Amino acid sequence: MSNKLSKIINYILYSLLGISIVLILIFYIGGVVPGTEGTSMEEPVITELFLRWTYLLVIGTAVTVLGFSIFNMIIHPKGLKKGLLVLLGVAVLIVVAYFLASDATLTMDGYDGTQNEPVTLKWVGTGLWTTYILAIGAVLAILYSEVVKYFK
Repeated sequence: MSNKLSKIINYILYSLLGISIVLILIFYIGGVVPGTEGTSMEEPVITELFLRWTYLLVIGTAVTVLGFSIFNMIIHPKGLKKGLLVLLGVAVLIVVAYFLASDATLTMDGYDGTQNEPVTLKWVGTGLWTTYILAIGAVLAILYSEVVKYFK
């Protein structure tokens, strides 16, 4: 990477970091929404802007990662096969998690929300099961790598 491009990227990253720090300070030090002061539901005035900034950073990161991944696959077509196998593995994992998830509605006292629907609950359960499976896989991979070191 050229020195000029590296400097430009550093300026962009430091600018994003600076904006984030300013927003964090305003979030914690700034005022609260009128009518919520002193209650357990106290809400900072900048909450909506802070959430939008977070969404922007997450979406920007996702677009950048996907863009460079696709660019890398085009440059190195041998890696395309491995990438497709990983995507197939993720798809299988999500399908397994989907079938493990429950769509039974919840009965909670005092909750009359609109999100207690079988479709929503099924996808939330899918996300939870996917997280559980990935966490167990990570722990098993760590244990495996530690045990294998002793037998080499």
